[in-house]
Amino acid sequence: MVQSRVGIKPYSKSIKLSNIEQINKDWDFTIGLEIHVQLETNSKMFSSCEYSYDKSPNSLTCPTSLGLPGALPTINEKAIDFAIKFGLAVKGNVHSSFSFSRKHYFYPDLPKGYQISQYDEPIITGGSVPIWWNNEKYNIDLTRAHLEEDAGKSTHDASNKKSKVDFNRSGAPLIEIVTEPVMSHPEQARAFVQRIKQIVNYILISNAEMEQGKLRCDANISIKKRNTKTFGTKTEIKNINSFRNVQKAIESEIKRQHKLLSKGDSVKQATLTWNNEKNTAEIMRIKENADDYRYFPEPDLPPVEIDKKHIESVRKLLPNLPFELEDKWIKDYNFTSAEASILSNTIEIASYFEKMASNTNPKDANKWITGELFRLFNEENQEFDDKRINHNDLSKIISLVNDEEITAASGKEILRKLFYSDLEIDTIIKDGNYKLNSQEINIDEIVKNVVKDNQEEVKRFKKGEEKLLGYFIGEIMKASSGKINHKKIVEVLNKELKKN
Repeated sequence: MVQSRVGIKPYSKSIKLSNIEQINKDWDFTIGLEIHVQLETNSKMFSSCEYSYDKSPNSLTCPTSLGLPGALPTINEKAIDFAIKFGLAVKGNVHSSFSFSRKHYFYPDLPKGYQISQYDEPIITGGSVPIWWNNEKYNIDLTRAHLEEDAGKSTHDASNKKSKVDFNRSGAPLIEIVTEPVMSHPEQARAFVQRIKQIVNYILISNAEMEQGKLRCDANISIKKRNTKTFGTKTEIKNINSFRNVQKAIESEIKRQHKLLSKGDSVKQATLTWNNEKNTAEIMRIKENADDYRYFPEPDLPPVEIDKKHIESVRKLLPNLPFELEDKWIKDYNFTSAEASILSNTIEIASYFEKMASNTNPKDANKWITGELFRLFNEENQEFDDKRINHNDLSKIISLVNDEEITAASGKEILRKLFYSDLEIDTIIKDGNYKLNSQEINIDEIVKNVVKDNQEEVKRFKKGEEKLLGYFIGEIMKASSGKINHKKIVEVLNKELKKN
């Protein structure tokens, strides 16, 4: 889950977009996803032509990506290694021999009239991806993951009734990840797409930015009456472009199918497209079957053979994966799934926490990272940067607070100064005189004065307004410049309030 701001919690059911829960009482949903991830290689899938996002239209093309007569494909070896990496990460079967096929369809952004893909011999089969939903873990089984080339990009101007085609993206390397139809709720689908983005970020094969088209999702949906064995007719929604829209598009199609079936009509197998402005999926065409694509082996590319030792060498490049870290933290530190998911959000956050947990109480490290440190990054609307605050400095702040050498308020102030300045932590602590011992401050006198100056609040407190205790503590903290330990304040304050 790479984010524009840190500290974003794992998806929960707080977003209500429809009456899906009501429909789900009597109807079962069956959902499968096909996710296209663009691989971060320097060249395209079957040529040495460069691909980068947001370059001038049609500036990154070559005879192969334009489908010119006589241009022959060559295989991008780095893309193969990236596919192997993904297959190992999801514990799939990585095949040492595989082949490519031609998938035929006609569209303006497909210059050859076919796409080089994989059909009956993909590089990866099987595997599973763990997700969290409703605080429970679900393993989403994969059918396959295969390599293919991307198409170009068409843009349509309805006002001028014109369309434009940019072939820069044509031939860019993709891995298509196909799930089994095992998801039973739109929220699970959303969580799965977020997890895929997280995995490919961790293993460094793609930044998977959806707004750049580097991760696109197709969803297959059918519904059936609960307790019936026959599955409903499947429809497919193409090119969903955000996490939120994954859920919204599937919910929209569930409602459409439910409305048809409730009236006694039938659902027709079809391909739909998501209209983001209207918040609805619209039918494009009657759905093709695999036969309609007229797959056959790619005659210009021989079958590929990979040495099994090479596959094992790629395995050594894998980092600890987000779901492995979550399981570890839940088991070793008694974290909730939500706490673990926030810390595993990016590999930078996870690595930062792991370093801190080696010499700091993990619960304290979690609280300060996801609370105070995330707050500072969010104020700047910045992504988490593990170099902004040295993990040893944050551990030192936590240790000083726990040893009651400084207050929590002082610790937060020190962290803020570290975040916004180039000063060393020892300089900040010394110049701010934060380590003033509580014994050097006349705590009794400060508490007595606060109580004396707030007699009206004291009366209300004694009548049962116990929330005013927080008010008194705040006033005492102000009077002492935040240099009295919270526990000591409560102890002295309670004694003083009993006197009045």
